[in-house]
Amino acid sequence: MNRILTSFLLAILSSVVSAQNAYVPFDENTNHLIDRYAILNQQSGFKGATAIKPFNQRTVVDVIRRSADSVLPSVKEFNYQWLTVNNWDMMEESMQQSMYTKRSKWLPFFNYTGQLFTAKEKNFNVTVNPVIGFSSGMSNDEMIYRNTRGVTVRGQIDNKVGFHTFISENQFFYPDFINSQIEQTEVIPGTGLIKTFGNGGYDFFQARGYITFKPTESIDVQFGHDRNFIGNGYRSLILSDFAKENVFLKLRTRVWRLDYMNLFSELSDYRYRGVQGLRKKYAAFHYLNLAVIPGKLHVGVFENIVFARNDSTQQPGYEFNYLNPIIFYRAVEHGLNSSDNSFVGFDAKWNALRGVQLYSQFVLDEFHKNEIFGRTGSWVNKWAAQFGMKYLNVAGVSHLDLQVETNLVRPYMYTHFRTDQNWTHYNQPMAHPLGANFKEFLTIVRYQVKPRWNITAKYFNIVQGADSSLNSDIRFGGNVLATYRNRAQETGITIGDGVKRNIQILDVTTTFQLYQNLFFDVRYVYRNEEAENPLPSFTNNMIILSARFCIDRQRYDY
Repeated sequence: MNRILTSFLLAILSSVVSAQNAYVPFDENTNHLIDRYAILNQQSGFKGATAIKPFNQRTVVDVIRRSADSVLPSVKEFNYQWLTVNNWDMMEESMQQSMYTKRSKWLPFFNYTGQLFTAKEKNFNVTVNPVIGFSSGMSNDEMIYRNTRGVTVRGQIDNKVGFHTFISENQFFYPDFINSQIEQTEVIPGTGLIKTFGNGGYDFFQARGYITFKPTESIDVQFGHDRNFIGNGYRSLILSDFAKENVFLKLRTRVWRLDYMNLFSELSDYRYRGVQGLRKKYAAFHYLNLAVIPGKLHVGVFENIVFARNDSTQQPGYEFNYLNPIIFYRAVEHGLNSSDNSFVGFDAKWNALRGVQLYSQFVLDEFHKNEIFGRTGSWVNKWAAQFGMKYLNVAGVSHLDLQVETNLVRPYMYTHFRTDQNWTHYNQPMAHPLGANFKEFLTIVRYQVKPRWNITAKYFNIVQGADSSLNSDIRFGGNVLATYRNRAQETGITIGDGVKRNIQILDVTTTFQLYQNLFFDVRYVYRNEEAENPLPSFTNNMIILSARFCIDRQRYDY
């Protein structure tokens, strides 16, 4: 696969390419602000689907230029300036000059508002900022702790190639429920290898990066090692940013009312590791979004196939037949006489009223007409569904935003009889963090009280059916790492079958932004997990104080 991708990239780079830039990093506050602009202004200026994340910098700039939401002037101006400063290199020259402070010609530190180091020439610019994430608190009587130090770099070369990298060194002390997950999967959620630190802590290194370019005006190409997300909800049942980053090649084509994405990925199966490293598996993904009514009604369809070539009868490596960017994968799979794992489905969003968005997803893993319409509750009825609503400026209160969402995932969803073809990476689900066989209801209230003050409250209610242990002989379909062959029964299967887990989470955070991208948080998290024997139960009351620069908060929502 490496030879194929390298040849492909060199062929495109040798052609005439258009101006390119990096992407906005995954950050909950940034994504929410961009989402507000797109919903309140019926997606004015947003070329393409908001379901594809991360957002392109230039697209973000186009959106905020056309913003016209009716909010308090001070809050609106603050948010506009915050996004503008974060994307200073994409603004017109006059705007860049207004942010230029010229502290030093020879030592280009703090020369632009909110940026530690910048170098800007005619055919090159680069921005370097530190990454700092420090938090300390208590979970019951145990200390929880985060110490993250790193650097983030982005820039452009010849106004044709964009690049971005993020590097960090981390030490964590997690609450007991996360420690329990680490012991079972042998990896740290969202990251990777276990490396102990101190008395019960973990130490790990993270590195992400990519390059971007445009072979034509309508096509963006991104190649690197990072995460992607598909959907308009808080969760994604298609592809989320929960799992560890992976290497990928992404092509995104935007013409007329169509936004079409190809994503070719290499994943790792952590359970099979040896002296030659981790066993590889692969995914090929198509996503097509149609603006039925531009800015109001968008519908997307997708197909994904996960495959491995690790047995003695197959040639290891990427399957060339899946590299075709417009072919129907199911037909290819039949033609290969393979047992690869395929998914299909759709998503949709409707900006029904100004400030109100309805959205949904549906994913189908297997389809047997007689079983579905016969309502037998067969194990082969493997599907997942999401329904949600966003309501902005609730009851006319500026920047008081509400989001409600329901996620339903049937047992054995995302699994396969071959465990190296499950929709997972590094022992972590590639869609919802909980895997499968669950019902989830979540509510999020966000209120920007003043320009620098934000309050966010989240509530999650989750019911899941689990196996009695990770190595159980009988599977109830919640563990996406396991084969579906050792299933409990053939029919009469419902969501929640197995060992019951009932999880309730309340997460309330007050955030103050002292300086551009410098945040201070006061956070309370209550998480109660009641599980039937033999699974453990957990009750956590967490009080956390944190300071962070150019990095998001730690997640405890799973």
